[in-house]
Amino acid sequence: MYETIVSMVGRVITEPARHRFPNGDQKTSFRLMASERRFNRETQEWGDGDRLFVTVNSWRRLAEGVANSVVKGDNVMVTGRLYVRQYQTSGGDQRDSYELDARAIGPDLNWCTVAVERPPRPLTEASTGQPGEEVIGRRAA
Repeated sequence: MYETIVSMVGRVITEPARHRFPNGDQKTSFRLMASERRFNRETQEWGDGDRLFVTVNSWRRLAEGVANSVVKGDNVMVTGRLYVRQYQTSGGDQRDSYELDARAIGPDLNWCTVAVERPPRPLTEASTGQPGEEVIGRRAA
């Protein structure tokens, strides 16, 4: 069966929740609201259109980055595998929950600016420390 890969832009509407598992894996989850914006020609104002609510799950290294970077109210872009999880309420009703296993999450630069903080990479013995060397795998001429 095929995966449904989507990209969404929206607002984080819950504080990200971090979970650590006994095997060392970690997961960080939050709810995302994506809302289209529509211009009302009669009132000459912008307003919200249809909304979609999704639970975003991130795992391992991405989960760490999300836990240290994302907060409720942030506007983010998310890409990953969309699926529907079915569950039963305590009242016996059957419900659907839209969930997205994220492959990448980043800030929506329409709403903010960022300064990227990269972890330091150790220099190897063969490395000369030339700029761009780690990108192309050899010393620049």
